[in-house]
Amino acid sequence: MKTLLRTSIINKLIKIKKVLLILITIISITLCVGCSKDDILNTYDKTNRIIGDLNLTRDYRLKGNRSFGIDHYVGSYKVEYKNFKGKEIVFGGTTIERVNGNIIHINLEITNSKGNIKIYMMLKNKKEILATSDGSYKYEFNIKDGSNYLMIKTENYSGNIKIDIE
Repeated sequence: MKTLLRTSIINKLIKIKKVLLILITIISITLCVGCSKDDILNTYDKTNRIIGDLNLTRDYRLKGNRSFGIDHYVGSYKVEYKNFKGKEIVFGGTTIERVNGNIIHINLEITNSKGNIKIYMMLKNKKEILATSDGSYKYEFNIKDGSNYLMIKTENYSGNIKIDIE
């Protein structure tokens, strides 16, 4: 019960943060009357990145260890699940144009699986399943403008996962 209440409160706080960031963006753009088009787009993009980062599962809630690379689209994640049911949004974000180029390379390794698992990319509103069973997988994605996230969804799952994204 406490966990459900805590989750509900955290979700409400995230929604409040998103609304505040949107309001700050609108106010910034309004105050930027003499600003160039590039200044306005940069402000909008920075705000989108901040909002996009709010969707990532926080480190303290992850079951494994994540380290980010040069941004939140790349890095590594290693986890050993034990009868886990849930979803983790491990990497990604929201942006108009990724500063570090739009191509990412994903390496997945899944071992000792029991239960159900889906590792997938959400590219805007399109879901692309990357893995559902043991094995080594390699992918290359062109990150488009908008929201792009790597997610893990499990149901009564035990196993080991290693993710490296460059």
